[in-house]
Amino acid sequence: MTVDVSKASDVVKNFVGETGMPVGIDTAIKALRPGCTFEIAVAGGGVTYHKWYHPDGLKPPTKVEIDEEMVYQEKLAKHYQYAYDRCRHYPDGFEQLDMIWHAVNQGIDLKDSEWFKTIKEVKEQFPKSEGEPPKKD
Repeated sequence: MTVDVSKASDVVKNFVGETGMPVGIDTAIKALRPGCTFEIAVAGGGVTYHKWYHPDGLKPPTKVEIDEEMVYQEKLAKHYQYAYDRCRHYPDGFEQLDMIWHAVNQGIDLKDSEWFKTIKEVKEQFPKSEGEPPKKD
């Protein structure tokens, strides 16, 4: 899987962790060699590949490459943490649509609606990260 990190929405779609973007040896390997399949063992600070396949015949990434990728992914996860936190605190999509429908049905300007106030409160509680997302060195 390749993620366009310039778009927060693409990143948010890939959240699967309990507290934010997952970062680990497996995610680093998949980012370094998209399309690969593997089985590994991690012990004593090293990575042993029990099975490795890449459709283009690329070799597995080294421990140094993996460590560098994990540092990058940790920076990226920190930058986009606000988006994950917002997703966990926004009402679900159906509830938001219902809130909007009721506001429109009652002739309430959306900026004065409960929906707007709820979304605004979450955005203020979890402000967007400043600056550009981290880039790979």
